[in-house]
Order: sequence, then C-alpha cells, then structure tokens
Amino acid sequence: MELIEYVDEATFATLRRLLPDAPLQPLLTPVSGSRESSVSTDLPLPVGADYRFNLYLRPERQIHARLLNADPNAYFWYMPFEDAAFKYSVEALDAAFLQTIEHLVQHETRIIQRRGLLSHSFKCEYKSGHEWKGVYSHSGLRFGGFHAPQILTRTRVYISAAIVPRLASSV
Repeated sequence: MELIEYVDEATFATLRRLLPDAPLQPLLTPVSGSRESSVSTDLPLPVGADYRFNLYLRPERQIHARLLNADPNAYFWYMPFEDAAFKYSVEALDAAFLQTIEHLVQHETRIIQRRGLLSHSFKCEYKSGHEWKGVYSHSGLRFGGFHAPQILTRTRVYISAAIVPRLASSV
C-alpha cells in the first residue's frame, strides 16, 4: 500500500520533494457511518521534538500535532482546511495546504497552550528568520467534554526542530 494511491499528484510531489527518503505510509482508519476510511500519514519526528505532525488527507484535509508521551486522544493543536474558509476554491485550499506543510516541515515550530478560566487555546507558529509567524490557532471549552494536556501554569510552550531544515539558498 503506497501513499500515492490516496493523494493527489501535487500533494505527493510536494511530500516527496520535501521528504525524499521518508517512509510515508498511509494509515487507514474506519469512519463511523461511512464506507470510506480516513487516510492520514505521520510526518517524520525530529530529534527532541515534543510533538509530531500528522497529515489527514481524506475525507477532508487537516493537519494535526500529536503530543508525545501523552494520551493519544488528548485535545491538542490541529488545523482544518474547510471549503468555506477558501471560498469553495479547490485551488486555494490545495495551495494553502501545501504551503502549510512546507512551513511545518522546513522550519522550527512551536505550539503554545494557554489555559484560561473557561477554555484551553492552542497556537502553532513557525520560525522564519528571527521572528515567529502564525500558522493557526483555536480554542476549546475546558468543560466541553474533551481533555487537553494538563499544564501547571497558565501557558506551556511545546517545541519541535525543523523536520528538514530549509536551505539558506532556498527562496
């Protein structure tokens, strides 16, 4: 079973360009009420990372971060790629998905978890030069039936080195 069987050519070409030697295997997970399975793949894990990125390719595109050494079902950072957010433009959605993958693969990243009175929020950023640039943020009610990683202070920062560092000569 090869990943190319489950993704479009542009996504596969981008992943192979960025991660030529990575063993990207499709992970098929049954979806309740559907005959089709969810298709995802894990990105390589950088040494010393607090989390790993997972690409969800079907039925809708999403990028998740899974915190290592924690409950795999814990609520943590993710980024949905929904049609409405891109004005129902498949081209715009595809371009944003691929660009986000490039940022996450080629740059140091961090995920900031904040515990508020009523919610937990998660913000992912990547380091470009000497500044941090936002990728996506979201929050969830603390009493909404999910459980976020427990943090002792109001803010916790998780880090990951670049999966494949960007070359200085790259544009």
